[in-house]
Order: sequence, then structure tokens, then C-alpha cells
Amino acid sequence: MALAPHTSDLPEFTAVPLTPNCKRVLDLADHLLIGVSPGNSYFSIPNLARLMRWGHAAFRRVDVVCPDNGLVFTYRALGHSEEAAARKARKEVSGVRRRIRRAWERSGVPVDGQRTHLLSDLANSAAYQKLRARAEKALVEDEQLHHVCFGMTRRALRAAAGDVGEDAADGLDTALAMEYLIAELPFFVDTPSILNVPSSIVSYHAPVEFADLIYTGRSVLRAAGNQGHVLLNEGNPLR
Repeated sequence: MALAPHTSDLPEFTAVPLTPNCKRVLDLADHLLIGVSPGNSYFSIPNLARLMRWGHAAFRRVDVVCPDNGLVFTYRALGHSEEAAARKARKEVSGVRRRIRRAWERSGVPVDGQRTHLLSDLANSAAYQKLRARAEKALVEDEQLHHVCFGMTRRALRAAAGDVGEDAADGLDTALAMEYLIAELPFFVDTPSILNVPSSIVSYHAPVEFADLIYTGRSVLRAAGNQGHVLLNEGNPLR
């Protein structure tokens, strides 16, 4: 289910809220969370700069988070040793951080509005750890949520592995790679408690399958009332 789009004075993006409550949170315009996935070509410097500029115009605060600590599990699931996986993850995250920094510079957003975090920097907070424990418990109890998250992870692994054939794809350690997605789940459930903001919108440029479950009450894992999610579309159709 998607509702009417939300626009700002800048035409770069249209935010489509997932549910009526997501629309309510979006209208509050307190906070936007931008998650920058390592290895995703969408998050180029020009795209990030446009997204940062749009977010700054539409919301009171914008935070960018790079999910770094789960990446090593993805590389291990692809067959790399622990040492090689850690090395590859560090290199990838370092490149993403440079890209984010250059995008902020290009965006024109004032320096005091440029907030960037590694997920690992936030993972030690009591709020995050409580939410992570809830997510892990839900994945055990909620078969549909686990099925969706497992499928998302499996497809991402296959894409990362390239054309490896069915036998090799079946040998990928999807359960291990799910650590990446599990690390992100708390931000879809309750970013306000992690970043101490009144309410928050987590955005993404493509549909997120598990979001439909946790925002519509069809999972034991449910988003907080002051947490919303939007799908970002290019351009402003109302102009």
C-alpha cells in the first residue's frame, strides 16, 4: 500500500509513504534517515548530494548512516576468510565514507547540518541493543518475517556473487549474511530512540520487502508510532 506523494520545494525527489501513519510522521518533517548501502551503485556522489540537499530542505534534521559492521559477514558468506572479509569490508567502508563526505560538500548543506555515522558507532547504545534483541527474537518467532528477510539476503548474495551457477549459489551461507540485514532492522523500527529525535522517516529508493510487514502490523516486530518509512521516487510529479 502506498499513499499520496509528499514533495518539498526542491523537485529532486518525491517521498511516497507506506501507510497512513508513515504519512503522518512524514508530515511532521522532524527527521530523515538516509542509509547508504556499500556496494550499491545508486549511492553515487551526485545522487547522494541531491538526496542530502532535498532532505535538508524538507526535514529539520538529516542523518546519514553507513551499515558497516554487517558487511564483513556478507564477505564471509561469499567464501572469504575472516581476515580477507575484514580487509575487504574496511576498504569498502572507507570508500563509502569518502563518497559521503564529498557528497555533503557538493550538497551545499551547512556543515552543522552534516551528520554522518557508521552503524557500528551507534550499535553500542542501550536503545539500539534493545531493538536488535527484539529483531532477533522476532526472526525466530515470525516465520513470514524470517522468510522475507532470508529471501532478500539470498538474492543480495547471489547478485554479489555474480554468475556462479546454481550449485555455487546454493552453497552461499545466507544465514551468516543475514547479519547485515539484522543490523539495519532497528532503524526501521525505532530510529527516534537511537538518535534522540522526536520522530523519524527512514527512506530508500527501492521497495523494502520486510517494511510492508513491520509497518502494517503483520509481524510481531512492529515499528514505533513515531517511526515512518518512505519510498523515494525521482522528480516531483506535481510540478
